[in-house]
Amino acid sequence: MNMKNIILPLALGMTATAFAGESYSAKSAKEVIPPAPECSLQWFLGASAGYLTDADEEMYHLQFGVEKICPNKCSHALFLEVGFTELDDSVDFGPQVTSNLPDQPFGEYDLETQIVPITLNYKYECSLTQNLNWYIGAGAGIALVDMDIDSVETSDSESFDDEVFYAQAFAGLTYNFSESFEAFGGVRYIYMDDADLTGLSEIDDKGDIDGDVLVELGLRYNF
Repeated sequence: MNMKNIILPLALGMTATAFAGESYSAKSAKEVIPPAPECSLQWFLGASAGYLTDADEEMYHLQFGVEKICPNKCSHALFLEVGFTELDDSVDFGPQVTSNLPDQPFGEYDLETQIVPITLNYKYECSLTQNLNWYIGAGAGIALVDMDIDSVETSDSESFDDEVFYAQAFAGLTYNFSESFEAFGGVRYIYMDDADLTGLSEIDDKGDIDGDVLVELGLRYNF
């Protein structure tokens, strides 16, 4: 038998086997190493109700924003928020006080102040357990302040309004019931410039929630 006829088929067979092995190894490597997870953007709507510890009043918020979520990493969110609270108080002017209030410079007045903060906020959130996360954040914007002043002795009344700088810092916990729904609870520290409502310090001091702490609970829907 010719030696050439034996060696040539053997060499071709070994070469084919080697290429097949390389192809299988490359394919196996691709299957073993998964592609890197990609980050995603998730929009959300939220609402909360809370209690102002100093003003002793309720406060409510609505949120709309977007969150950047990366697997196994902390998330970043930007959201617009609108709040509302109403403060009820009274003031008693003695005969020595001069006032720019119409028709009734002296006496007792009931004050009703509505505050609507509008802020842009940043939230940083990280995981504690599979469903429980912690978050911190801050925001700034303006507060629309409207005060109604009604005389107790007469039917006289007057309204004043102002726009002032408003800022807040917040922290808390979130619990994910599902990919779409989550509950959160936390605290906020509020800074608010003094509103110039009447020019009277006795009244102007009552028209803000500067330095107050809000304790709140809320829900978010992710879509």
